Amino acid sequence: MAVFVVALVATTQAHAAQLDKQLTGKWQSLCKKASGNYLRITSSFSADGYYSAKSVFYTDAACKETNGVEIISNGKYRLGRSLTAAGGESAREIDIDVHELVSGGLQLPGSGQKIAQVIAIIDDKLIFGDAPGLQAVTGGERPQKLNHKFYSRKQ
Repeated sequence: MAVFVVALVATTQAHAAQLDKQLTGKWQSLCKKASGNYLRITSSFSADGYYSAKSVFYTDAACKETNGVEIISNGKYRLGRSLTAAGGESAREIDIDVHELVSGGLQLPGSGQKIAQVIAIIDDKLIFGDAPGLQAVTGGERPQKLNHKFYSRKQ
């Protein structure tokens, strides 16, 4: 039993270190229907804990025709403990501190928010937790299930 526990801990630590390295870089999401339009998010994560995300809204399901609305977010992120998501997948806690949230040159409400999320990289897909809404994750409610329907691929 002790050997099993040691092996499990070693595997979890190796997976955690691997996710740290895999996350660094630029990611682009699928095109997703959102608020009557379509949305694609391009995110970047640095090795020193900074992130940026650009959400672009489109009029078409192929995300080719932009409607001119873009939201840019940046700040810091921290990876936390490893966990098993509700579907049985290995995941990590990620805490995101939003330093800036801007659209059309205007500062949006949301700067200074702290987001509690979970994250996994499975089959080269960056997958976040399936949150019921922004209020939940900014209220400290960390999702327990991964959202396999909306993911990003490394660019």
